[in-house]
Amino acid sequence: MSNKIRLAGLVITAVVLIAGIIGMSVAASANIGEVDLLKAESITENSAELQWKKVGSADGYFVYQKSDGDFEKIATVDDSQNVKYTVENLEQATPYTFYVNAFKNHGKKTVESKKHKEVSAFTLPDSPELKAAPVAVGTIELSWDVNDKAAGYKVEYSQSEDFADAKESLVDDPALDKTEIADLEVGKDYYFRASTFVKYNEKDIYSPPSETVKCTAPSEESLNEIDPDKPMIAVTFDDGPGYNGASEKILDIIEKYHIKATFFMVGKNAESNPDNIKRKVQLKCEIGNHTYDHSRYGKKVTAADIKNASDAISKAGDGVKVTCFRSPGGNTTPDIRKECEAEGMPLYYWSLDTLDWKTRDAKKVYDTVMNNVKDGDIILMHEIYESTADAFEKMVPELIKQGYQFVTCDELIRAKTGSAPTAGTQYVDGKTVNNETS
Repeated sequence: MSNKIRLAGLVITAVVLIAGIIGMSVAASANIGEVDLLKAESITENSAELQWKKVGSADGYFVYQKSDGDFEKIATVDDSQNVKYTVENLEQATPYTFYVNAFKNHGKKTVESKKHKEVSAFTLPDSPELKAAPVAVGTIELSWDVNDKAAGYKVEYSQSEDFADAKESLVDDPALDKTEIADLEVGKDYYFRASTFVKYNEKDIYSPPSETVKCTAPSEESLNEIDPDKPMIAVTFDDGPGYNGASEKILDIIEKYHIKATFFMVGKNAESNPDNIKRKVQLKCEIGNHTYDHSRYGKKVTAADIKNASDAISKAGDGVKVTCFRSPGGNTTPDIRKECEAEGMPLYYWSLDTLDWKTRDAKKVYDTVMNNVKDGDIILMHEIYESTADAFEKMVPELIKQGYQFVTCDELIRAKTGSAPTAGTQYVDGKTVNNETS
């Protein structure tokens, strides 16, 4: 009996010892070491590299992340020797917090370290996509898409591609998508780059510089040159000169961007606005005829309606030659063409009608042009509406950015056909003739 009791005691003792060993093993696993020396490096616009010290007993690591809200497990590093992880697909200009836990597999159970230290990182803002366009003598306009997280933009420019002795221009209004760099040395090449900056913890955080763009500071001559291999349009304005501020605003835009347009004017309006005519001549715009008082259309238009307008416009412009004609309402007849031929004037219809006379809405006029414009277009607008002037102000820099050249109707025909326009012939666009419009 005593032997049985002793045997039972030994069995119980063995069981207790085994349980203790297992318990110690589990306890050791439960106390897996804390990840130490965690840091975030190589931070970009959308990624951050995490590094930490190896935990000797670990089988791997769990990576946790939060921006807004609670932490989420975003990755598992199964290699215990790997103590780096690059977090990707992050939002630009955004604060993040990370931590890493070690883990150890024990049978079917995975034990994770209980304590952790957190590290913060702020991603860089996106670099702007920079565009450059010559807009006036010695002046280049730089433009980009607005970054909704920006506090502003820094522009650097230099005559050296390595930006030696670079100058800076700071744009501290985050809503602006362009700036002009003026007083550049005419004819010289300049290199430009830009960075977005944001405010974080009372510091300016800058994006990497944009790709470098190169542009030549324009001269008077280069601004007037027409490249036949680049897209071009002839913007035309009817019914002026205006009796409000629209005409002068349109001319201000033409002067600012050093572009050209063609004006088909009413003779009696020209008589009342001689300074406006002279300014158009000074800006090298093309001077056109739109009959004397715009009171008759089609077959009712007489030779005198056309001749009297030419005389009135020429007199108001100190003898300027009237070089082209547009029929009121676009209604062209053989008699109209005959008088135009006698006066040495080609006629111009249009290929893109903005309907500005109908909508009187700047946004609709702008959208009509931007959604339909193409190389070689003759665009119809009217210089007597303030809404047209507002639309023109917005569309010009956008079309310049797209590479369009603003030319007169005469220049358009010469560039597209290789010949001067023919008097008495009506052109619809840079190449198309249509003498029977109504």
